[in-house]
Amino acid sequence: MVLGAGLLLVGPAAAQVPPVLRVGVASAACPAPTHPTLVAAVAAAAPGSTILVCPGVYPGTVVVDKPLILRGAQRGVDARAGRSNVAAESVIDGGGAAGIRITGTTSGVTVDGFTIRNAGTSTQNADGIEAFSGGSGFTFTDNVVTQTTYGITMSSTGAVASTVAHNRFDTNNRSGAAGGSGVFVCCGPGNNLTIADNLFTGHSSAAVNTAGDAARPSTGLRIERNQSIDDATFAVVVNAKAAVVADNVVVRRPGAVVDAGSGIYVGGGTTSLQVTRNVISAGAATGIRVTNVYGAPNVGLAVVGNQVIDRQYGVRLSGQTSGTVRDNSIARSTTVGILLDADNAGVTVTGNRIGQDPLDCQDRSTGTRTAGTANTWTGNVALRSLPVGVCGRF
Repeated sequence: MVLGAGLLLVGPAAAQVPPVLRVGVASAACPAPTHPTLVAAVAAAAPGSTILVCPGVYPGTVVVDKPLILRGAQRGVDARAGRSNVAAESVIDGGGAAGIRITGTTSGVTVDGFTIRNAGTSTQNADGIEAFSGGSGFTFTDNVVTQTTYGITMSSTGAVASTVAHNRFDTNNRSGAAGGSGVFVCCGPGNNLTIADNLFTGHSSAAVNTAGDAARPSTGLRIERNQSIDDATFAVVVNAKAAVVADNVVVRRPGAVVDAGSGIYVGGGTTSLQVTRNVISAGAATGIRVTNVYGAPNVGLAVVGNQVIDRQYGVRLSGQTSGTVRDNSIARSTTVGILLDADNAGVTVTGNRIGQDPLDCQDRSTGTRTAGTANTWTGNVALRSLPVGVCGRF
């Protein structure tokens, strides 16, 4: 069959790429802006658009109700170091209200390269970024977030992975006891969410608080390679399945005026939580604290390969019916290196090295397992233990 010369074959229509919008005042640093304010650009943008924001201060709350890519002047520039020249920043200033509010189940929002500040007052809660209504596919990277109630409050359904990375969260303590966290997973689960490679400093509650939702535990939550300096607590982990808290560094500097919290606090309702290879040094409370205060006993907990030095307790467990504390290195605790309270039964403590503490190992339970306790202790090396026999000697 021969096609006629006049027959036109038409392929699929090319996908339409939304235009790139630019926000700011025309200058050498801001050529050809399309909108003077970020609020106006977001209102005008088609879903999926990219909005480039020039250096400057942009007051008020930016309400996002569609998938957008917001890129500040420091997009792609790691916020953990440097970034001290405010004139070179795209600054979202909430003026006491939220900085960015992602509404409804809006998903697929990127916020990259901004300074976000001044959200919340002494009497009003407001966050740097609010994204807790049930979306997914969030990317919050390379931002300086400071002086808010919570730096980022978010949940994620996990339909598409979400990432919080390369940000600096600094003293987000507005509204007193109601705030005090850099990242707050709230009002829903943090599914398929990675919080990694961030710097947290000076938070009065917890740098990362994963309260989540007891009825919908977070799945696929990872908290990795972050640095915490002078935060009351680094991470609170509750209501999570197969979560990972790994390779974080938690430091309390001499003279820091911060509330006394644990380095890592496991509060209950977790299944197969892995707390591994974290380095925790100095501070008035426990390095790794495990309780059921906010949920059911933790099932399948593994506290493995961590280093804890100069805390009140190195590792302390209460109310657990399973779990493993293995291959940790603990030194110079002011009270006890590893403590199992009387209400633990079925925990295994093995292969740990504990030393230079008033009491290296203590198990307050009674039962038919190691040294008359309700738990199993094997291969631990220490100097002082109670009862005698739960830990061996150097």
